[in-house]
Amino acid sequence: LVPKPSIYYPDFIASNQEDRANNIIPGNSKWEHLEKIRKDIREFKEKHKLENVIVLWTANTERYTVIQEGLNTTSEEILKSVKENNSEISPSNIFAIAAILEGAHYINGSPQNTLIPGIMELAEKNSVFVGGDDFKSGQTKIKSALVDFLVSSGLKPESIVSYNHLGNNDGKNLSEARQFRSKEISKSSVVDDMVSANNILFEDGKKPDHCIVIKYVPFVG
Repeated sequence: LVPKPSIYYPDFIASNQEDRANNIIPGNSKWEHLEKIRKDIREFKEKHKLENVIVLWTANTERYTVIQEGLNTTSEEILKSVKENNSEISPSNIFAIAAILEGAHYINGSPQNTLIPGIMELAEKNSVFVGGDDFKSGQTKIKSALVDFLVSSGLKPESIVSYNHLGNNDGKNLSEARQFRSKEISKSSVVDDMVSANNILFEDGKKPDHCIVIKYVPFVG
């Protein structure tokens, strides 16, 4: 398996990832990057004679993208921002847009806010499925199951503190504040959704005190 060159925008991932960025699409034009990813999707589909393609994002956690009117709140704005090389267009935005324009469904497996309003509107216009907000396949899944069990049993969790000791490159990337913040939002939102569904235990929008700690431990990897 030989990975194709991809996109590297240093502002979106941790600075400690620079030495790993050794297989990237050349140039600085985000529109050209978009066209290259679209071409890769088309060629993959044709080569393997596929009816449908699903693009699954499993890359590094990015920082959150700023959402603002005129930048990325409509499909027209998001495409215009790509053409203008706007600094708030992330690599995952490029992949999502490329997938949508090629009629390929897109699943976001990382916690950043890839599926911003402009991309959602673009997907709807093109009748393409997009979804996903982090795989939540490890500690978050266990915590979610426990909180669901407690709340469903009428037991009110008042405080939740979770420690994540991560090795490999995932933990290394999350060791910087902006990338950690994306993960923190994703992990806490699961609990928030569960407790908000029970207004008997949690009245007036109250929720448990929730602290999330992620530490990079190289040996774990």
